[in-house]
Amino acid sequence: MDTKGRALALLMAVFAAGYLLSSLLRGVTAALAPILTQEFDVSPAELGLLAGSYFAAFALLQLPMGMFLDRYGVRAVMVGSLAIATLSCLAFAASLSFEGLLWARLLSGIGVSACLIAPLTAARLWTPASMQQRINSWMLMAGALGLVMGTLPAEGFATAYGWRPLFVALGILFGTVALLVAIYAPPHARSDGRKPGGLFAGYGAIVRAPYTWKIGALGSLNYAILVAVQTLWIGPWLTEVTGETTRGASIGLLWINLLMLGVFLIMGYLGPHIIRSPDDAEAILRRFTPLGIGMLIVIATLGSAAQWYHFAAFCVAAWPLSVTHPLVGQRFDPSEAGRAIAFFNLLLFVGVFVWQWGFGMMVSALSGSYGTEAAYRLALGALALLSAIGYAAFVALPGKRPRPERVPPAPPRAEGGAVS
Repeated sequence: MDTKGRALALLMAVFAAGYLLSSLLRGVTAALAPILTQEFDVSPAELGLLAGSYFAAFALLQLPMGMFLDRYGVRAVMVGSLAIATLSCLAFAASLSFEGLLWARLLSGIGVSACLIAPLTAARLWTPASMQQRINSWMLMAGALGLVMGTLPAEGFATAYGWRPLFVALGILFGTVALLVAIYAPPHARSDGRKPGGLFAGYGAIVRAPYTWKIGALGSLNYAILVAVQTLWIGPWLTEVTGETTRGASIGLLWINLLMLGVFLIMGYLGPHIIRSPDDAEAILRRFTPLGIGMLIVIATLGSAAQWYHFAAFCVAAWPLSVTHPLVGQRFDPSEAGRAIAFFNLLLFVGVFVWQWGFGMMVSALSGSYGTEAAYRLALGALALLSAIGYAAFVALPGKRPRPERVPPAPPRAEGGAVS
């Protein structure tokens, strides 16, 4: 590898570190939920709002992010975002009330909103096409590792040193990554002479496309429910319904995320062999999505007998939902792909916010009348019903785009439109 190649590999490693930290920050609320609940007397509804606020803020930034990257470049956007993430962690550590935690969590969603989209844009602009899929896989692996570190390691650190020092440490790490990006990332250079549009330029055609809502049904319901459960409600279920200790729940979450890391490794290798076209991806979604829905029903039926490995089976069974992002890009014209994926991200993360908060509100509302276990079971059953509706809409709605097999042209060498 020449000097330029080594410098690019180092920069991509820095980007991967940023995405790892963002995933750790996303998932750490599940491991710390018992600690925060005890210290701040947080109700299930408030816990759902706290975790979901991250995704709400993240979702709001998705559509403008393409313009920001196009106008200001990867380096400026990434450094600015990571600086906000640094401040959010320090603000969370300094919070003395639930309201303080909530505002800091909203700020964190803004701060990490570029941690995947910016590196993938950089890969498209600075690397040959043959390397881009591999870089995408590395980023997803870094994210999975971040979720692993957000379980038992984070809980262990918080138990030994306190949860506030944990967030101070995260703030320092985000700041370090921001500094490295500022030093090593090349400056923005526009060579096409075009002026970027407004924040929402070009989204009208995406919103009007029938396929947006066909695949969006899976994103806003099935995929969003998977993320909502995996990044928050497994932990409280294990402690409140199953009777696990905080440490036992963290160990269960660790195993779940380790299994998912293994799934990403395996499917990263097998994916190109079993998904050769958008039609193959849709066939996998049609055939295997019901397995994940079925596991939600099984868990809701088992109640207190449902252990971490039942949730692991749900997460593994729902793996096919991860093919939706590339599928969106393939079903739209290359000139629309970035905006199409950004709008899909909006539907996905708004869904995560709604279902995380809604689950908590339902548990809070039903616990007094039916008891904690019944409330959790009914709330999870409601998520299973919503997942079934999302799947039915995906199967039933028309909206196949023309020319689905079209291969996108090679990316421009100068920075241009964003990729999600």
